[in-house]
This record gives sequence, C-alpha cells and structure tokens, in this order.
Amino acid sequence: MPPETVHYRILGNVEVRLGGENVVVARPRHRAVLGYLLLNAGRVVTVEALADAMWGGAEPATARSQLQADISAIRRAADGRLTLLSQHGGYLLRAGPDNLDHLRFQQLTADSAGLPPDQRVVHLREALALWRGQPLADAAGAYVAAARYRLDEERIAAWEEVFDLELQAGRHREIVPELAGMARDQPTRERLWIALMTALHRCGRQADALAAAREMRRFLAEEHGLEPGSAFVAAERTVLQAADDVDETPPAPATVVPALLPSAIVDFTGRAAEVAWLDAVLAPGDRPRPVVTITGMGGVGKSTLAVHAAHRAARDHPDGQLYARLHGTETHPAEPGDVLARFLRALGTDERAIPIDLTERADAYRSRVAGRRILVLLDDAADEAQIRPLLPGGHSCTTLVTSRSGLHGLEGAERLQLQVFSGEEAAALLGRVATTHRIADDPAESTTILQLVGRLPLAVRIVGARLRSRPAWPMSRLTRALRDERRRLDHLVAGDLAVRTSIAASYRAIGEPARRLARRLSLFALPDLPSWLAAVVTGAPAAEAEDLLEELVDAQLLLDAGTDTTGAGRYRFHDLVLLYLRERARDEEPSEGAETLNAGLGGYLWLARRMSERIPGPCYAAVRGAATETPVDDIGTLPDPLDWFALERSSLLAAIRQACDIGALDAAFELAGCLEKFFDIRGVYIDWRSINDHVLTACRAAGHRLGEAVMLRGLIELSTWHEADHPGAAMERMLRDADHLFRLFTEAGHGPGTADAAVDQAWALAATGDYEQAAVRADAAIGLAEQHEHLGGQARAHVARAVVHGESLALADAERHLTIALRLARRLGNQRYVATTLQFIGVLHTRAGRNPEAIGALEESLRILHRYRDRYAEVLTLLTLARAHLPHPPARGFATEALTIAREYNLPHHTADALGVLGAIELAEGNHHAAVGHLQASVRLWRRRGWPAFLADALRKLGDAQVRSDPVAARRAFSEARDIHQRLGHTDRTAELDAVISALDRGARC
Repeated sequence: MPPETVHYRILGNVEVRLGGENVVVARPRHRAVLGYLLLNAGRVVTVEALADAMWGGAEPATARSQLQADISAIRRAADGRLTLLSQHGGYLLRAGPDNLDHLRFQQLTADSAGLPPDQRVVHLREALALWRGQPLADAAGAYVAAARYRLDEERIAAWEEVFDLELQAGRHREIVPELAGMARDQPTRERLWIALMTALHRCGRQADALAAAREMRRFLAEEHGLEPGSAFVAAERTVLQAADDVDETPPAPATVVPALLPSAIVDFTGRAAEVAWLDAVLAPGDRPRPVVTITGMGGVGKSTLAVHAAHRAARDHPDGQLYARLHGTETHPAEPGDVLARFLRALGTDERAIPIDLTERADAYRSRVAGRRILVLLDDAADEAQIRPLLPGGHSCTTLVTSRSGLHGLEGAERLQLQVFSGEEAAALLGRVATTHRIADDPAESTTILQLVGRLPLAVRIVGARLRSRPAWPMSRLTRALRDERRRLDHLVAGDLAVRTSIAASYRAIGEPARRLARRLSLFALPDLPSWLAAVVTGAPAAEAEDLLEELVDAQLLLDAGTDTTGAGRYRFHDLVLLYLRERARDEEPSEGAETLNAGLGGYLWLARRMSERIPGPCYAAVRGAATETPVDDIGTLPDPLDWFALERSSLLAAIRQACDIGALDAAFELAGCLEKFFDIRGVYIDWRSINDHVLTACRAAGHRLGEAVMLRGLIELSTWHEADHPGAAMERMLRDADHLFRLFTEAGHGPGTADAAVDQAWALAATGDYEQAAVRADAAIGLAEQHEHLGGQARAHVARAVVHGESLALADAERHLTIALRLARRLGNQRYVATTLQFIGVLHTRAGRNPEAIGALEESLRILHRYRDRYAEVLTLLTLARAHLPHPPARGFATEALTIAREYNLPHHTADALGVLGAIELAEGNHHAAVGHLQASVRLWRRRGWPAFLADALRKLGDAQVRSDPVAARRAFSEARDIHQRLGHTDRTAELDAVISALDRGARC
C-alpha cells in the first residue's frame, strides 16, 4: 500500500488509519514506540536511541528484544502495510505532511510565512485544527513528557501568532473568549497576556484589561518571584493611561456572561405606569445602581412584572443577568449559600473553587460582579435575612426583588407595592389569553367574570386559559359557575383565600384520576417533577399517567417545564396551586400521604442505586437500610450515570431533605450515599457537605446508627482531603472521627462498614506517625474485608497497609501490598480505583529510584482520570510525575499544574505537597530565594495537616535552601526535621541529619 493511503496522528492519541479505518495499537508502549518513530519520520532511529527514549537511560537487559517485539506487534496490527523498515541497526518510518498530522501542522505554519495576514490566519487555524488534545496522549515512555512539552510549544507559538494577526485585523472582540482561556491555560506566556489586555482594552473593557494584568503579575510573583518583561509593562501602561477613572482594584476578568432570566412574557398585559416607573428607575445613569423591591399579595403578578422589566433592562446590563427563585413561601426557602453557589457557577467559577463558608462565598460573588453591569433578579424572597447575602454590593449592579413581605428593612431600596389590575388591564389580559374576539362579542359577561375573580392577575389568567381550552363554551357558562360563592374568588385582600377559590374551580373541572394525581404530586417538595413520578405514585401505566399529566397542564394546575436531557417530561406547580392541592390532599386522602411519599422516594432510590453502581469510586461498601425501592418501568435506556446525577441533583437533594422531615431516614441516608461517588468525581463538595451534615443530624437525633455511620464516612473523606478551614491538625481529627465511625458500624452490626472504618483508622495512624498501631488497624481491615467478601474494602486496606510500610520505609513490603490492591481493583472493574492504586505504585517506584517504571504507571493513571474529568485525583499523579522527572524541565510543568489545581479546588494536602516539590525544583536550579518562599509555605501547611513525615521532609528541604542565606534558620529546620525522624523511628534519616547539623556547626566555628 502506498504511504499516502496510511495516515498517522500524534497530536492527541497516537493513531494509525488505513483506508479510513483505525488500526488498533493496543499497548501504551507500542504506541510510544510508534510515536517516537513518527517524531523522527524519515530518519533512521537506532535501537540504542529508541531504548533510551523508552526507558530514559535505565533500560533493562532485554531492551533490544523487547523493542523488536514491539516493532513486530506494530507491524502485525497494521497487517504489515506500514512503511516501517529495518535499516542500519535501527528503524525507519516513512511519512510526510500528507499523512502525518504533526508534519502537516509544521508545513501549514511554515507556508503561512509571507502570506497576507488574512491568509496567514486561515493557514494557522487550519494547522491548529489538527490538534485533538494532549499530544502523544496515550503513549507511555520516558521521552513522552519532554516531547509533549516541545510539541505544545509549537502549538502555543501558533496561537500567539494567530492572536496577533487577529488583533491587527481589528477582530479583538471575536477573540476575547478563546484568548482568555488560552492565557489562563498558559499563565507564564506574557505574549498571550499582552494580547488579552490589548483585546479587552480595544473592547472598552479597561477594568477587565487591568484585572488581567494583575492576574499575570500575581502569578509571576507568587509562583516564580518574578516581574513581567518590558513589553508587558508597556502594554499595561497603555491601558492605565486610557483608564484613569477606573477603580484601582478592578474585578477579575469575567469571560462568562450569564443569562439566567426566565423566558420573556409574550402576552404581558397592562401595568403601563409600573413599567414606566421601573424603566426610569432601572435606566443607566450617574447614580449608583438601585435595589428595587416589588411587593404585594400572592397572585398579584409580582414575578410577571419583574421578569418583563428585567428583559427590558437587559440591554443596559451587558455583563449578564442572574436569576434565582427563592421559594420564600415554602416550608424550606432557598438557602442563600446554595443560591450563591449557583450564581458563582453561572459566572464561570469552577464547582470545586466555590468556598464552603457562606461569608466567603458571598465575598467571592461580590468580587466576581464588582465593576460589572449585571442585573440580579431575586424572585419570591422570604425576608431581608435571605436577601442580604445575595446583594451584589458596589454601584454597578442592579437588583430586583419580589416578595410577599414588605422588606422594609432593606436600606435605600426603591419600592413598588403592586395592587390588583384595573378593570381595563384585567379585560385586556383576559382578552389576550382567552382570544380577544370572545371578550369583544360578550363584554357584559367578561366584565362579570372579572368582577367575580377580583381582577387578580393570576386568577384572570386561569379563567382566560379555561375559556381558551374550551372554545365551545359560551362565556355565560363560566359566569354561572363563578357566581356560586364556594367557587368565586374573594375580593378580600387575604392573599391565598382569593386564589384558592379560583384554583378550586379548575381543580373541580377535571376528573378524579387527574385530581388524585395532582394531590399526590403536590406532596413532593421538589423543584420540578419528572414524568415517571406520575406512574409511580398512581400505579398507572406510563401512557395513562402521561395523559393525566397533560390533563393537569390543560387545566392550568400543572406547568410544563419542558423535557430533560433524557427526553423525559418535566413539570412543576405554581406556588399557590401547590398550596391549594396540599390542602386537598390533607382533606381528601389523609391516609395516603406517607405511602405516596415512600413510593416516590423509592423510585428515586431505585434509579439512584442503578446509576451509582455504574460510577467508579473509592470502593466503599454499599450500605443498604430498610428503605423499599419502587421500580421505574418507563425510564427506557438508562442514561449516562454522571449526566443523570447532574440532571437530578437538585431534586435528589430536595428528596433527601424531605425524607429527613418525614422520618424516612433509611431512604435519606441511602440516597445521600448514592450521590457520594458523583459528588467526589465531579468535585461537588458544597452539596456533599451540606446534605451529609443534614442527614447525619437527623440520624443522630433519631439514634439511627447505620445512617449516621454512612454519612460520617463520607464527611471524613470530605473534611480530610477537600477542606482546609477546620481547626486543629487534620490527621488527628481524621483519627478521632475514624474511631467514632468504627464504633458506629460495630454497633450497627455492619461488617463491611467496619472494614472501611478500620482503613480510615490505619491512614490516620500512619499519618500521625503511630506505625505500629497503623499496621494493626490495616491488617484488621484486610481481615474484616476478606471475612465479609468486601473486595473494594480489601483493595483499600492493602493500599493503607502499603502506606504504613512506605511511611516506615519498608518499600518491598509496600510494593507487595500495592500489587495485591491493583489486582483487586482490576478484578472489581473499578477503573478509578485502578488509577488511584497506580498513583501509589508510581510513588513507590519514585521513592525507589525506578523513575521509568513510575512514569509508566502514572501516565496510565492519568489517562484513566482524564476519561472521567477527575481533576482532583489528577493532582497526586502530577506531583509524582514531577518528582519522577526531577531535575529535568518537565518537572516544573507538572508541579505548577498540580499547585494550580490544588489551590483552585481547596486541597490543602496537595497544596502543601506541590509547594514542596516546587521548592525542590527551585533549589535544584540554584534559585534559593524562591525555594525558601515555597518551602516555608509548605511547612506552614504541613503543621496544620498534622502529618509529621511530610513536615520533616519539607523542613529538610527548607534547611537546604536556607544554608547559604541564613545558617541559623537552616540549623533550626534541620534540627526539627531530625527530631521528627527520630520520633518516627527513621534511623537512617536521623543519622543523615545528625551529620548535616555537625557539618553546619563545624563550618560556623570556622
């Protein structure tokens, strides 16, 4: 086959295509060999050079035979149709720009030189489109990291050229989003940041341009102790000269423009005076942006008016619109912290970077919106206390609030008290909803209807909808129905009483099966209702339940909320309709409430268990209580479990809280337990903490030991590794909690759970330096897990046992346990725990000086974690890759990326570790001042973590960095490290530090 019919790709996964079909090159090293030959396409690569590329100078004695086998495997995979030749003691792979993406990339970038600017951009963007991700992404070899670095340099240089050309062509506005993303992905590339500042400046966004400059300066100072170059300073000065009136502390650049407003009200009617007043108040001007409250009775049209006014004002708020429904009239109003988290996500904040503390979350929110022209609509507020954390602060944002409460405590707010419609407005709305000609044909009847419903906008809309859905009805028929006092809206300003009568008319107009469904659905405190819930609570076939839902929608008792990502229908009740239906449920089916709720919760549990089983996680024992599942027959093909949990997250959290409220604690803790793997893999730490705390409190109050244990188990994981704001040493707190967890599972009689608790005990004991007891607890965990056939517990226990051996420097024993753990993880099919075990194997090989083996294990781990977008778990892999590459250049890139992730996601353990690795890198490169800064920060964090072995290592490196500049401080660091190692029984390291201190003392005397 001619070479042009074979296509090779290395700008992503290593791939070979023959005749349009992919060739399967199964093993990572085979792909690495092929990738190296493609990097050297057209040149003979000697066996020695290839071996050095694969093993980095530590090749085994069998390297030649292994490489021959690799080449044979590659040829077999392609049926011998590759132009891969054996020549002169090496190998030659022929490829050119027509069939190798990297060479095509180089050709396009080279050909772009000398072309007119627009054509150069086309060539460069065509070249960049060849990139499919990280180069050589699925290859495993010693050369790979350095090769990726070189290839990525080519890619970034091309992007820099593109952005410069686009700026020259005046396309600054179009490139801001991709330029901002590229600059933050490459925080050390000053050329990208200069381009970003320039683009933002030309867009008139001087504040954002200055914020970008500060972001770059802060990164250089904190991470490298450097100042930017002269070109950067000149660009910054240009922006400053054009922005003399900009606040000296502009906000961080915001590349995300939220647009959360509900759909515009297409048939909005009336309120001309109120709309004019709102237009004037919300219009831009020199004054600070206002807080506006719209208050009034239920059903008077507060939300409708606010949404209409917000859409009219949106054009004057180009930086976005935020919206939240605060459920102020419900039993459980929205928590301000949850709303802030949603706002921060909408403003571009990553889930894991959202603070835990409410005050810190409010600070982060105000920082994100400061200086930006954003409109915030807070609908159905409960009171001032709920609103205050959600006010953006500053003078640039507008806030619009609706509430039944007067909100008189909001200082300086502009206020609008909304009344019922005038006669003309009510007639206009009725005409638009019911069709105008019917109203015009019978004005006397329409006037009577409006009088009977008290001109309340919600009631007018409901009767108009009924008329529209029944075109054969004469209007007099509805008039007669409403004349009955039991069915007529009351004119008293009693809020719910007036609306209740109107809803009752719609409720009585439908059949009993639909009413029964409405009553039962109303019992659920969910943000919206999935269509399958109708079948679950009625026992009706899915198709019949769907018909009943549509009947409720036609009767304006249920709102159609569209379809979700699975294709299923979603529905919700208007607040006032919901209140009325719950009253009917209490009066008409008082004995059905508990059974209905248990059936619905059982449906969620049936789905959540099946979804959770398909998510890889930390191998905890699945703990079941006495809750009964309700099969959901009409769900069809199960969707992707991570997508399903993301879709149902709000509903599941609401269901769990309601389960606690009604005492269904087995359903509550089981549902919360099913969510934990999703929370972990997606970094949803805020919800994880909140819901586990809530369920744990309920279980503890009821003496429910098993539920308390399951919730505490998750909280130990969360508070130990993902939170940094707890008092005291983290590992000591973990030990206390693990001891309590063991007692709880023991009292509950749950053997697999006690194994999980024993693993946590072993980890905490190893961390605090009690290796003897740590070994006892790890062995106990292995025994318990084996006794109860808990394979995941066995894998975790063997990893814990390996950690104990590793802490006491018994590396051969550690390797034995990790080998067993890896075998168990693969047997389970739990790829995520396979990745975790490979991380520890990489750590072990690195400590033993077997860097090529470490890199192979770590790159396999990284590929698995990339598949699940598990950024948190990547950090340990990146840190160990940095150690394995020391003192070579790739080490800095891995360590910097690890520190960025750890800081962004509030991972104190990994932040301390990353700072230590960066300190070691700076020390190896002779940058003692920068090394001291990193290592001092690392030492401070390790003191709070309470892990003495890590603290001792950081102190030792700090002493090495301080020897030249501050020998006294260095001796203090060495002495403290020596004392820790002695206490831990590390005799070799103690002796080594004794020698270092003695040498330092002799030098001081001289």
